[in-house]
Amino acid sequence: MFVTHLLRSAQILPCITSHYMKHLPFSLCKLHFKNVAVVQQAGNSCIEKLTHSVSLYSSTSSSEESYADTDEGIDKLALIQLEYEFYKQGGLSVPKVVTEAQWQELLEKQTRNSRRKYFKFLFLNEIKKENAKKKKEERKSKVEEKRLLEESQRQSSTEKKGHLEYGLWKNSLFLRIRDSAITHFQNGRLISAMLHNQPLVVDLSFDHCMSSREKQNCSNQLQMMFAENRKHEEPFNLYFCNAHKSFDTVTKLEKYIPTLYEPEFPLNVTEQCYLDIFPREKLVYLTPDSREELTEYDHDAVYIIGGIVDTAKSDPLTLAKAKQQGIKMGKLPLDTYLRWGSGSGKNLTLNQMILIMLDMKFTGDWRKALTHVPRRKIKTEEEISFESQLRNAKRRPVRNLPKYTHTIIKRSSNSLLVLSLALLS
Repeated sequence: MFVTHLLRSAQILPCITSHYMKHLPFSLCKLHFKNVAVVQQAGNSCIEKLTHSVSLYSSTSSSEESYADTDEGIDKLALIQLEYEFYKQGGLSVPKVVTEAQWQELLEKQTRNSRRKYFKFLFLNEIKKENAKKKKEERKSKVEEKRLLEESQRQSSTEKKGHLEYGLWKNSLFLRIRDSAITHFQNGRLISAMLHNQPLVVDLSFDHCMSSREKQNCSNQLQMMFAENRKHEEPFNLYFCNAHKSFDTVTKLEKYIPTLYEPEFPLNVTEQCYLDIFPREKLVYLTPDSREELTEYDHDAVYIIGGIVDTAKSDPLTLAKAKQQGIKMGKLPLDTYLRWGSGSGKNLTLNQMILIMLDMKFTGDWRKALTHVPRRKIKTEEEISFESQLRNAKRRPVRNLPKYTHTIIKRSSNSLLVLSLALLS
């Protein structure tokens, strides 16, 4: 049993206190610990209650056994906390601090392997934040030292020469445009778009279909989507529909944009369905599972993008919802204008989708708009020319066909290495 294995490793767990002993059966603790006095402080009532939960947990014999569900979540939480201490004392990758929301996420994990992976994920995020904080402090100190040095040099030169000097960190004829001024300008453009421009809807009703990490990625893509729309010369009137405050995606999005629900914020966030806001005949649901491709851009239509990130599975959820609601459907003409590379998926992120739609609305050229598709997903000119050479070689007569070596194509993040056909004598 896993709990028994933890207790046998007591020599490396000196930090396990009576807090964890309260949630373990008295018989196991007495069997594996010599110091029984600490264990007896747990109380017989708590021991009897938790013996049942641990016995249920121990009855699972598979390699991916999960904790048993009990009436009180503290039973399972105590075992997970003991597991966390075991990993921590064993030198495994676990975070220093686990928040209440992270404990809640761990309670939803059904296997030890998934919890171990989640602990490692939290550990890597913690290290990344610490390194970023150190780098930020170093940059800040360097900038401050440079500013003080240049300011002292400027004062000394001014005292010597007796007149003003112009340049960086010196006097200037130009006004400085701060980031806040740019933000106000872009927000003003969005307010104008809310009055006059074409609407674009993001359907956020798929919260129950995503895992916790997919919800986090979705909220990140939503805030990048808003930022890309705000920077464009002709932004959309963006609507986030079916955005219930109880959804984890919306909660995480509010952490990225704290002013999301303020009345002056230039974004339409509503719990209403798009059918209650726009006429049904104008709605067009963009789904990759549709059979009809968009040939022309309709400036009078209200396009809908499904706010979902499905990395593990690709069920046609948006297609099913559009059919159920009787809405027109369409998909981007990706296969018509692009040649996809082998092994690359055709999934696009939400911020890539809005960049494509913005450029298509502004230019009317699909080739121009589809340049926002990542280049790693598309075949290069070397691959296309190589495939044509290979096809031509296969069409030659059998008698005159020379022997060719196998072609090896190696991909890397920086370059594509193509070993051309080598003729053998």
